[in-house]
Amino acid sequence: MSPIEKRTNTIQIEHTVSAWGSAVSQLASASNLSEEQINDAVRKGGVWRKKHNAHKIRRVRDLSEGLTVADQLFLNYDPKILAQTPLIPILVSDQLNYSIWNKPSGMLSQGSRWSDHCTITEVVQRLHGKPTYLVHRLDKAASGLMVVAHTKNALKKLAEMFSAREVEKQYSVVVHGELTNSLPYSLNMPVENKEALTDILEAKYNEAANTSTLLVRISTGRKHQIRSHLHAIGFPVVGDRLFDPGREHTQDLQLISCVLGFDCPFTKQRKIFRI
Repeated sequence: MSPIEKRTNTIQIEHTVSAWGSAVSQLASASNLSEEQINDAVRKGGVWRKKHNAHKIRRVRDLSEGLTVADQLFLNYDPKILAQTPLIPILVSDQLNYSIWNKPSGMLSQGSRWSDHCTITEVVQRLHGKPTYLVHRLDKAASGLMVVAHTKNALKKLAEMFSAREVEKQYSVVVHGELTNSLPYSLNMPVENKEALTDILEAKYNEAANTSTLLVRISTGRKHQIRSHLHAIGFPVVGDRLFDPGREHTQDLQLISCVLGFDCPFTKQRKIFRI
């Protein structure tokens, strides 16, 4: 039997494909799971493959095709993750080669080794009926505009635009406290030892709630950049359980990607998307 690891009802297996039976039956036997459970894990992105004599490990969607003896399979089975129901994004604009969606708070941009069925790319692919590729990320707890590509060419062109900082990105953010700095106010502080630039363009104070609604523009796209910068200057984002864990939170993260602007890589026309 292949090596098996169990932790709090999760199962991880590395299995070398043999000549007997199907790959599904082999994984089922090695894991003591049913074939139905194995097929569910495959559909939801919990099974990976490394071809014999290859170096890369890739997610596998169909165990009935392309497998050969001596290929390695990696099963990552977590019943709680696999039981999660995907959230549904709202289509903002279909640009044929790419589309823009309003991601709800709680939806993942990227999957993990355990699954990817709740990610925006997998959900959009099912909703839209097109191949879908991730161009950029948005925090799970944040909501708002995201661009996804539907061709490899669109992915390349859009990713190059984001990398070259040719995409205008603005966010509506609610923070604790009253921001009285002269605007625009620029924050230039590294995040994880990488350059990170954030500009606060507007601020509107709500005295009753003691919160300020900010319009923020970022020139870089570091992980948790806005949350990190605003917390560093004493204005944590409302609902930010990561950077402001000592507070009792009654709301979800109040951070919305509200504006995306760029020159369409296909028509060269300026595109501005707002929510």
